[in-house]
Amino acid sequence: MQKSRAREARRRGRLGGFGIGAGLLAAGGAGVTVVAELRHRQAVSDDPLWPLLSAPLRGAPRAVRTTDGLLLHVEVFGPDQAPTVVLIPGWTEELQVFDLLTRALVESGLRVVAYDPRGQGASSAQSGVDQRIERYGQDLAAVLSACCGARDDVVVAGHSMGAMALVAWAESTLAGAHVRAAALISTGVSGLIEAAGVLPAILPGPARRALLAALATGEQPALPVSTPVSRAVSRHALFGPDASAAQLAFIEPMVWRMPAALRAGAARTMRDLDLRAALARLDVPTLVVAGECDRLTPPEHAERIAGALPNLAELVILERTGHMTPLERPADLAAALLRLMARVGLDPERQRAAT
Repeated sequence: MQKSRAREARRRGRLGGFGIGAGLLAAGGAGVTVVAELRHRQAVSDDPLWPLLSAPLRGAPRAVRTTDGLLLHVEVFGPDQAPTVVLIPGWTEELQVFDLLTRALVESGLRVVAYDPRGQGASSAQSGVDQRIERYGQDLAAVLSACCGARDDVVVAGHSMGAMALVAWAESTLAGAHVRAAALISTGVSGLIEAAGVLPAILPGPARRALLAALATGEQPALPVSTPVSRAVSRHALFGPDASAAQLAFIEPMVWRMPAALRAGAARTMRDLDLRAALARLDVPTLVVAGECDRLTPPEHAERIAGALPNLAELVILERTGHMTPLERPADLAAALLRLMARVGLDPERQRAAT
């Protein structure tokens, strides 16, 4: 594996709007904002995670064509002969969201395949792209065919909308013919707007759901500027109480980079999603993981999924963890995936010993 060029959070100096102002109050407010920004930047540079997150791993690149002609950007990490974990990012995410997890899995002796979903990262992002959940499932099938071929040592794991794509894929295929096991991480398969706890509970339920749906599916461009307010929103919506400055600086630009129309299109897909019946088709041993503090897909989703799966391997609820499980708890997530792989006879340590 190689390291990519350092990825900057694209936050350079955008503290704009601090003109002469209208007196001491405005000047004082600007000064407080500047101080907050400087403190945040110092916290990012001091965060031990930042050297890793600002220069994610770079795998061997591949381009995989989908059934409707898009090109998906795929990267492959680790030794070709090792058991494989396929990782599917979620809404607005790019494959680098798994970087800390990928490091842990490769260090454990595994091969990792990860890709940018359609309309995200370096994958095709033209206007009007089909964003039905069935298409996301077909994209997974294309990646499995191109990068895992006739292998019988594959486990597939999806985070958030990536896990929804996994379930949609399982609905239309015999999962056991392609993978040994699966993992559904920080996700839900129905009622996503109804269960989300992002907005204040003081708002009446119908108003809260309508406002959240409008915010998620609106096509307003994301302002590519990190501010104290934007970081507070990201921390509240995406992370648990232990989120670090580096994690916030890493995730914000992914949201900015996804084209607004495509971001809204994917959100509409999730708003209307109902894959409950498809869970019965995911008959391979399946790990379900949720964050105790997840406001986007609260643990009740994971519990319902676990109860509906025909072959539940393990349900893991991670304490003090929000929605961004791969960033917040990569070691715990890697350990759970390794337990799953051992369960289906893909323990990398045992395989290394045998060779």
